[in-house]
Amino acid sequence: MVVQSPVHRHVGIDQRQKTLKAPGDYEGLKVLIVRENWLGCTGLSAFDACLRLGAQANSISESEYVPFRWTSISMRIAGRLLRKAAVAEFSRNLVREVEWRRPDLLLVFKGPWVTADALQSTKRMGAKAYCFYPDVSYLVHGPYLPNALREYDWIFTTKSFGARDFKEHLGLTNVSFLPHAFDVRVHRPRKPTKREEVEYGCDVSFIGTWSPKKEALLKQIATLRPEIDLKVWGDQWGSMQPSTPLARHVRFRGVHGIDYAIAIGCSKINLAILSEQRPGSSSGDLITSRTFHIPASGGLMLHERTPDLERYFTPGEDCACFSNAEEMIQEIDRLLADQGLRQSMAVQGKARVEAEHSWDHRMAMILDHFLSARNDAPATRRILEHG
Repeated sequence: MVVQSPVHRHVGIDQRQKTLKAPGDYEGLKVLIVRENWLGCTGLSAFDACLRLGAQANSISESEYVPFRWTSISMRIAGRLLRKAAVAEFSRNLVREVEWRRPDLLLVFKGPWVTADALQSTKRMGAKAYCFYPDVSYLVHGPYLPNALREYDWIFTTKSFGARDFKEHLGLTNVSFLPHAFDVRVHRPRKPTKREEVEYGCDVSFIGTWSPKKEALLKQIATLRPEIDLKVWGDQWGSMQPSTPLARHVRFRGVHGIDYAIAIGCSKINLAILSEQRPGSSSGDLITSRTFHIPASGGLMLHERTPDLERYFTPGEDCACFSNAEEMIQEIDRLLADQGLRQSMAVQGKARVEAEHSWDHRMAMILDHFLSARNDAPATRRILEHG
């Protein structure tokens, strides 16, 4: 289905399109990207892909202005007190960047601190504003998003149900589904050092933020298969139930960037457990960034079974799946007993994502969408609409 924008036409995408344009096809296109600034994050991965495609890309990072990553109690209090002034400072600098660089496209990744007023100012200077929104709900990431989302010329959501949610809650129709992707620089197989083999090597791993659902599933492994070497990495795992048998498997820190790819490669089985439904969303995650990061990094993926997963992978060939805790345990037992099967699935999974799901592919789709809308004519390459 092709969604019609009240501002411009949206061109449909061929899901099987794998050919990327030559870098020169985007030469002269000026893009300003609002992004985070850590290796492997979505915005930085997309920024690098934009440069590889030949666009004239520049960027600005919200975290350079808005202190939202401070962790100590005193600094978090200070950050909250400074938040309003910091957002205003960021907004002024964003508008100045647009005024100075005069981009054709302002591309915002998530943008929790991008205000509606700032977007209105940038659009008055002639820039189109796009948002790549990666999360389940727009209601749980600060007070600015609901109003700001109404100002974008187009929104790409990584959730297949996202366009429906945006229409139902915000009345927006200029939204289409574009999944996450992997970074060719970061998410690839790597040879670990001996120290890394000791630190990250395990039978089964999960890398992700704590939630009650994730804790409950992982607790089943710790309880029913205590002999399995399970390692859990991520933030907020201090929220676990006290005295849970899972605690001895949790490392109480995240792994990011190159370490993240190495940890995936050092695990015999990489679990992809999805986040729950949040306020403002009609569903929990059906796929996520790990869906593409794990195979790209050379890991075997054991993923929750969802319709969205089966649009991009063939369970039993390039990944393994489970629908409940019992099936998860059964699949872990089967996979740990068959090294050849694990290796075959990992190789096929890597080939699948490399063919269609890099950030170079996604950025080409975004830029083609913009060029087609600007020219009000079919793009020289078909653009994806996965929804």
